[in-house]
Amino acid sequence: ESYLITELDLARHTAAAMLTSVGYYTQAKEITDIRVATLTHPLCNEFSSSLQERNKVRVKDCRGVKVYLGDVDVTTTVIGFKKKRQFTEEVIGEEPLDLPPQSFFTKALWFDLPQKAIARIAGAELDFHGGLHACEHAAIGILPLFALCDRNDIGGVSTPFHPDTGKAQIFIYDAYPGGIGIAEKGFEIIAELWQATLKLIKECPCQDGCPSCVQSPKCGNNNQPLDKEAALILLQELTSSSACFSGQV
Repeated sequence: ESYLITELDLARHTAAAMLTSVGYYTQAKEITDIRVATLTHPLCNEFSSSLQERNKVRVKDCRGVKVYLGDVDVTTTVIGFKKKRQFTEEVIGEEPLDLPPQSFFTKALWFDLPQKAIARIAGAELDFHGGLHACEHAAIGILPLFALCDRNDIGGVSTPFHPDTGKAQIFIYDAYPGGIGIAEKGFEIIAELWQATLKLIKECPCQDGCPSCVQSPKCGNNNQPLDKEAALILLQELTSSSACFSGQV
């Protein structure tokens, strides 16, 4: 059964819907921002003792590649939606939306990218951002095999420059307030996750990326940009670093 939203009352947190029969479905377009809730977070000044203890970031070094686990603030803003024809996925319409952002605290893992990988991608004139994005999608698709969860239980953000770290970063976070242990599991088995993600992309016979490897059915950016070859380079360099040592900052 399909329902069409006829009224949305943000103040009362209610929506009205009517049963309908249409040959399309909708897919949200959204922007997701993620901030690391470190000791510099504004809330730490208000709740100094307990929050400072909570916001310690765990870190481990995998032969020069640093992997982190900590609290993050995820903010998602829905900016519109697309109408897609059922079965064919043809886009038949697009509508803008003006909705307030939604934020929540949760747990995330994130990791640095090897300088050698960045240099190789630049030398090959590939899309670095597309490689990050493709790597993020594939890792999110593989992580449920280790964490016994659903893909929808996880979210991700990838960026060539993150304001809290000052460098390129890939984040994978629990899609539930407070976290439910998925990011922690990913942090623990990060080397295995990289290996499995590389295997998935490498063995997929497609040329530019497909739903079986680097495309995500719930990507708010319509799976753009994606660069499968750049993702392979990133994962090749990440998997050359397998010995991990844990610590805390």
